[in-house]
Amino acid sequence: MSLLPPLNPPLTKWFNQRVWIIGATRGIGAAVARVLVARNARLCLSGRVLSGLQEWHDTLTTEQKTHTTLTELDIRDPQGIQKTAQELFLAWGGIDLILVVAGIYDGLCAPDLTPDQMPLIEDTLQTNLLGSYRVLAAVLPLLRQQRYGHLAFVSSVAGYNGLPRALAYAPSKAALNNLCEGLYFELRPLGIGISRICPGFVATDMTSHADYFMPALMQPEQAAQEILAGLERGDFEIHFPKRFTTLLKIAQWLPRRLYFYLLGRAVARSSAQ
Repeated sequence: MSLLPPLNPPLTKWFNQRVWIIGATRGIGAAVARVLVARNARLCLSGRVLSGLQEWHDTLTTEQKTHTTLTELDIRDPQGIQKTAQELFLAWGGIDLILVVAGIYDGLCAPDLTPDQMPLIEDTLQTNLLGSYRVLAAVLPLLRQQRYGHLAFVSSVAGYNGLPRALAYAPSKAALNNLCEGLYFELRPLGIGISRICPGFVATDMTSHADYFMPALMQPEQAAQEILAGLERGDFEIHFPKRFTTLLKIAQWLPRRLYFYLLGRAVARSSAQ
């Protein structure tokens, strides 16, 4: 237990909490939604594919359905984000948590970095980084007006250090990690909490096509429990599983000569498995 106070106000009561999850169709976002609907939160679930959300929504009880709103939304669409944000604030009278999960993985390697790959790179940055800016632009004026609320962004441990096979994904997450730190410093005095969430490997559509070994692979349901536990503690950074992510955090402090040596050994071992 830490002797220091939490960096954010802990989110300890989920009953009737107003939560907007962007990227809730599958994976981590869907897993968090399943937990929160069981805890009687009021949810708005947004995703690119509404049919996936609707299938799950149809399994809910009548009461749960009345507390759950579905919206088809692309995080690359600023008008759609703005419209949804304003409608939510009008309908709910405020918002307690915005969880941004939407993201894509590129798998880009240096030999593949050609002009033909630019659309992939731009889409990765548009989704993983600029999408968060679009959300911020839509909700910050509203959060500043109500002077409370919490913003949580799902980033990645890939943002801790430069990594191979992720030459657009890892930089987009590194920038998101940096953004969250600046946001915390500026918004916390205004009563707005900020969390960045840095998972290790989670078994989702994003990782299903990986052709390398993924240590400490977690299920989305485990990731959801870790995220909510971190928010309940008032954490700024929520990273998991600790046995894996702590090593990557330590690697941030290593001399680059040593880091590249250890990374090379890890990549060789991963390719052999």
